[in-house]
Amino acid sequence: MPTDTIEIKAYDPDRHLTRAFSCGIERLDNFIKITAKKQQKGDMVRVYVAVNPDDDTVLGYSVINVGHIDISDLPTRPKAAPAHGDIPVLFLSRIATDHRMQGQGIGQILMIHALEKARLVALHAGCHAAILDVITDGGTEAYLKRLHWYQNFGFTSFPSEPTRMFLLMKDIRAMLED
Repeated sequence: MPTDTIEIKAYDPDRHLTRAFSCGIERLDNFIKITAKKQQKGDMVRVYVAVNPDDDTVLGYSVINVGHIDISDLPTRPKAAPAHGDIPVLFLSRIATDHRMQGQGIGQILMIHALEKARLVALHAGCHAAILDVITDGGTEAYLKRLHWYQNFGFTSFPSEPTRMFLLMKDIRAMLED
């Protein structure tokens, strides 16, 4: 399926078809099939789905939520930041593509969409960076593949926690303006 026919939509559990979704990681599959509806209804997250517009089949999804991190977790303290305490961030909690669609650019479309949402959050409220945690399921090779994929978007690992990565808002803005 050409990616120019893919649509990104706010997840509607009564409309979007998730039964056949399988990215190869059980907890990510279970999230979209079981947990997403409850967490979104409870205003814990926002879920976005990449769908085939002909039948609303979910081909991939991303999940975002706001939060904060301790300023001491960053490798360098931003000039405008307080000397201690928390700074606001947007968490990219999950991103997954159905195994039948992997390698076709859907993950990239979902990532750019999530970063656009981060930029919009920053226009209306404080948001210093986008944060994500690289899952380690599937062994070292799979983990390193994911890590490099995120690095290609500009994400950098926290020195104290290599599986946690960040992308500063100023870098998100610059990337999206190109």
